[in-house]
Amino acid sequence: MKRILLSCLLVLVAVVPAWAGESLLFLTDQDFAPYSMIVAGQPSGIDVDVLSEAAKRSGLDLTIKAVPLKSMLDAIRNGSCDGAVSLFRSPDREQFALFMEAVPVHLSDYVLFTKVGNRIPFAEYQDLKGKVIGYVGGVDLGPDFEAARKQGDMLVKEYRDLRDMVAGLLGGEIDAFAGNIDVTYYRLKDMGLTSTIVYLPRKILTGKPSYAVLSRASALKGKDSVAQKLEKALDDMHKDGTYNTLARHYLIRF
Repeated sequence: MKRILLSCLLVLVAVVPAWAGESLLFLTDQDFAPYSMIVAGQPSGIDVDVLSEAAKRSGLDLTIKAVPLKSMLDAIRNGSCDGAVSLFRSPDREQFALFMEAVPVHLSDYVLFTKVGNRIPFAEYQDLKGKVIGYVGGVDLGPDFEAARKQGDMLVKEYRDLRDMVAGLLGGEIDAFAGNIDVTYYRLKDMGLTSTIVYLPRKILTGKPSYAVLSRASALKGKDSVAQKLEKALDDMHKDGTYNTLARHYLIRF
């Protein structure tokens, strides 16, 4: 009887996920309000609240830290974190990140912002010939934008963050900049610039999904199980209205 009980215990131990009891470290972009940011020294925002709730429902002990985007990408690449709260998918990033593609954390629309009075036609990228367009380093703006940059349809200037990019536009360094509509307007409202900077009608990207990811290089075991649990929780949160409830704390449109 003792041998049977011992065997049962060994089987139970064997099926307990390797991450049970571990604290998982996920990073988030500190300059992507209202989706992710730092408030009173703590990570905050829609994505942070949503993934924290998904982890709670999944029984995962999750710690989230907000860092610059480039630092986040480096950490995912070298495995010094277990994953990231949300990240746009690209062939390059798939080399070092496992995307939880079943359910996006959020969807983004990207446009070109410019100063009021700047009449810049933008039906196609060739219309931007000779124009200097700003973007935040590390942001993936899709294959069409990248192809236009390589072909020289426009000049591209990289910035550290959105605040520097806005200053570059107001200072005449660039003619326009690429930005997420929600993120940029959230920042412009804080800066009192919503009547000074507007966006052009054509969108660069529409409904671009951003996913939670796991680092391929991290020491975390049972990654497939972790991903499945978080994906299920995120799906449930969309279906039961929790996602909209959390997002509405930051954006009225939800």
